[in-house]
Amino acid sequence: MDADNLPSPEKVAQLVRNHNIQYLRIYNYRPEVLRAFSNTGIELMVGVPNADLSQFQSQPYVDSWLRTSILPYREATKITHITVGVEVTNSPDNAANCVVRAMRNVVSALKSANLQGKIKVSTPLSFGVLSKSYPPSEGAFNSGYEYVLRPLLDFLEENQSPFMVNLYPFYAIGDSSLDAVLFKSPSSIFVDQNTGLSYKNIFDAQLDAVFYAIANLNFRTTRNTFDAQPDTVHFTLADTDLIINDIIAAETGWPTRGSRRPHASTHNAKTYNYSASLDSVDDYANIDNAQTYNNLISHVMGGSGTPARPGANLDVYIFSLFNENLKQGPETERNFGLFYPDMTSVYNLVFPGKGTGRSWCVASRQASNSALQNALDWACGPGKADCSALQPDQQCFEPNNLVSHASFAFNNYYQKNGLTDQACRFGGTGIVVYNDPSYGNCIYNVKSRDPNGRTWCVATSQASRSNLQNALDWACGPGKADCSEIQPNQRCFQPDTLLAHASFAFNNYYQKNGATDASCSFRGNAIKVDRDPSYGNCIYH
Repeated sequence: MDADNLPSPEKVAQLVRNHNIQYLRIYNYRPEVLRAFSNTGIELMVGVPNADLSQFQSQPYVDSWLRTSILPYREATKITHITVGVEVTNSPDNAANCVVRAMRNVVSALKSANLQGKIKVSTPLSFGVLSKSYPPSEGAFNSGYEYVLRPLLDFLEENQSPFMVNLYPFYAIGDSSLDAVLFKSPSSIFVDQNTGLSYKNIFDAQLDAVFYAIANLNFRTTRNTFDAQPDTVHFTLADTDLIINDIIAAETGWPTRGSRRPHASTHNAKTYNYSASLDSVDDYANIDNAQTYNNLISHVMGGSGTPARPGANLDVYIFSLFNENLKQGPETERNFGLFYPDMTSVYNLVFPGKGTGRSWCVASRQASNSALQNALDWACGPGKADCSALQPDQQCFEPNNLVSHASFAFNNYYQKNGLTDQACRFGGTGIVVYNDPSYGNCIYNVKSRDPNGRTWCVATSQASRSNLQNALDWACGPGKADCSEIQPNQRCFQPDTLLAHASFAFNNYYQKNGATDASCSFRGNAIKVDRDPSYGNCIYH
């Protein structure tokens, strides 16, 4: 990353584990980074920079590179992909001409090490390799990149490797409405007239355009050039014999600061024409929008796929882990991070493997005080939200500020009214989040998704190690929780982590003490969940 203020690889690895991030893309193969992620179980996508591609034209060099840079860490570090170059069609050097040969040399080296197929090889491209993306069914590659795309697609098909593309709907604002980009559109934003498929968000439209661009290469009845189109396209992707089925969104994200400017990764493919526009392009890089956009996680994990690929398994990597203080370009480029260099969160985000599938509604920090006050008055009045906990001396009165009180009231109304987007609008002052905003004894109610209405109490990954240790010691000591199962060689000792052990102990205390909100406080270091955290032979009673 382009930064000189980041924590050590060991601290980053611990941060990733604390947040239960299961998949991580790194842009180099530094040994200290690969060592830091050993024995974590985290799946790594390891990158070869564009600057190395000229050396990777030599098979002996690549063979030696694999022996020294990858194989020593292979047993302990879970390396699943090697990305060779990045957005090579945007690179000012000779990267595009070098990339496919470099990839073939990497595969040859993997074969020699009996790792072919165990580590997939690909290269992430920018969305700008498309000459047309609207409607998605007419997605087409730019003929100017044919010299690299034809051999690349042949390589991917031969090796059953994924096609990787970087997608940034953020740069589509102006061609589409903000709601459509932020997964907030209440209805269809357009219908693809060729397929009859309806689209509600730009991410799905962009991803399907890539799928179709690949599929259209096999639909050659009326065209000879790369970006020519058949007169009429009437098919869905299910009807085609796709040469490549696996597409990975290797980057997507949203900045929290700065002004939007044309982006090299996407501006060449801005052909959306989604019949909506906005007055300004300078106000969208903020924390609320970034958090809302990354509800993408819930969209992807929901398993619905895309309109053209219903039920497809979507692999998406969110960019980036940290802000990059040295990155060139406009301010937005330096502010895509989920974490600050001190490892505190820029905003709350639930990662795959961490979330419970639940959602809450809270007040937007971008809203004016007058708009928030009006919305709060409505929620606690005509909206019939239960605001009793916000009264003086009650558990949610402190902190006594408008954002905090409005958030509690908004969520109470949201939970009672079907957890729909409409139930969290409040005139544009509410946003849906997927991380529990409860604190201390102030519990933000949520509907249980367990069929029997059960809840469990687990440790929050936001807690510090010292606070968790103190809470665990109390639970297993004065709290009289039964902690025998987390002793060595017992059923819940593994994984031997503070978070796992504290979760088991907290839940034991919680269940013994009436499963009340108060019995799952542990001074703000625990949260209630409605999905059984049991695993293997470790049963959370």
